[in-house]
Amino acid sequence: MGVSSWLVLGGEDPEYALADAAGQSGLVSQLRPLIAELSSPGDLVFDPFAGWGTTLVACAAEGRRGVGLEINESRAEEARRRVAVYPEQRMLCGDARKPPLDPDSVDLVLCDLPYFGTDLDVEAEGTGQMYALRDYDDYLTALDEVFGAVADVMRPGAYAVIAVQNRRTGGSFVPLAWDASRVLGRHLTLGDERVHLYDRPVGGDDPMLSNRSHEYLLTAVKPTA
Repeated sequence: MGVSSWLVLGGEDPEYALADAAGQSGLVSQLRPLIAELSSPGDLVFDPFAGWGTTLVACAAEGRRGVGLEINESRAEEARRRVAVYPEQRMLCGDARKPPLDPDSVDLVLCDLPYFGTDLDVEAEGTGQMYALRDYDDYLTALDEVFGAVADVMRPGAYAVIAVQNRRTGGSFVPLAWDASRVLGRHLTLGDERVHLYDRPVGGDDPMLSNRSHEYLLTAVKPTA
């Protein structure tokens, strides 16, 4: 049957909407199809950058066990309260470079990267918070450490899907999605990219700028041998 490389996203299911974190929490509706396709009921799904726990809510909706890791203590606590109604979901506070999981225990990794150049948590420099890294090479080095640690806890044959956009920060274009895929390929076998398309307005007349109404889904698998 094959897999389309792109999907046009609609709105969030009102049952799962999280207004307080709008624009930063992701959509349960965009994660559920990936979880259903790439894992089986009862499987363990790991989100190393779990934020407000959206992946865990999607796991609950699809009958999977989810583990989310978030380094920001207050955000992790908010997510913990959000998923408290789902007993099979675990929300932890910790560093993605040191996931508290057994080797070969994860059936699917699903996450949205903390984007370089974002003004979130900039005061947290030196804490392991990737949002706080101001040097791009330092950011990519940290990302390499995360992907290595994540690969170690994945079972052979497990899939990973990493959502990421290229960025414009400080007036410059940053090819974050392309660089992240290169780093991910050091640890897992890359698959074809997929693209989530968003309905975003277009404005301005600079041919060097676009509305970037898409997000790459970097797909990868842990080799079985």
